[in-house]
Amino acid sequence: MTLNRSTLMLLAGAVLMIAAVFLALQIASRVSSTDDVPATATSKADIERIVKNYLLEHPEIIFEAVERFQQKETDGRVAGMREGAKKFEAELNYEPNAIVAGNPKGDVTIVEFFDYRCGYCRKIVKDISALLKQDGNIRLVLKEFPILSPESDMAARAAVASVAQGKYWDFHLALMEAEELSEESILAIAKNTGLDVERLKADMQSPGVIKTISNTQALAKQLGIDATPTFFIGGQPFSGALPLENLKDAVATARKAKQS
Repeated sequence: MTLNRSTLMLLAGAVLMIAAVFLALQIASRVSSTDDVPATATSKADIERIVKNYLLEHPEIIFEAVERFQQKETDGRVAGMREGAKKFEAELNYEPNAIVAGNPKGDVTIVEFFDYRCGYCRKIVKDISALLKQDGNIRLVLKEFPILSPESDMAARAAVASVAQGKYWDFHLALMEAEELSEESILAIAKNTGLDVERLKADMQSPGVIKTISNTQALAKQLGIDATPTFFIGGQPFSGALPLENLKDAVATARKAKQS
């Protein structure tokens, strides 16, 4: 899963916090290793000495606490995205002029937020393609969500612009496989995909293309999405590169829930 800058900063802060606390405990152990630790606390100083001694003897509890905090944050984030999927169901699944692959009338909708610079998005594209081939009743909605670099934004605009020429899916797959996403590289890929490059360059600047991407960014903010890839399968949120079998399981669950 590729995280945005704010999430990476939070994780870095957590790591630094752990390191600082651990270092402080090591220093404290050297400074006060001869201190007697009371069996029971009769003062604030006693409580501090008991807690300090316990942490020195069980430093792993610090990591357990951070892990539990992170899990709580993740659970809350997923719950928020699940509620958001209900609240913004129309924008998520049926946005006007949505980019759709697979079966437009499929009984299960998968929505993917992705970035062409995201290594995990690139990794999973083959599994997504295999899923669409194996299950002909899936409607895939593709949300261009460039958050990693200016090249991401350029590639996203080019991909959205390619819709008008009916070449989106092939171009999308080619961009996912590209090692480089400079303007020159993107246009070369477009040409190799059979796109009219001059028309594509003009369409990349069109208000409609820019609006499509800005709408996705606004929706992602409303849903609390800050990483790629993020999926909604039957309204249920998933983050990270889901293997093919996990994708199948999620689709089966969504299909069963819809039938019940």
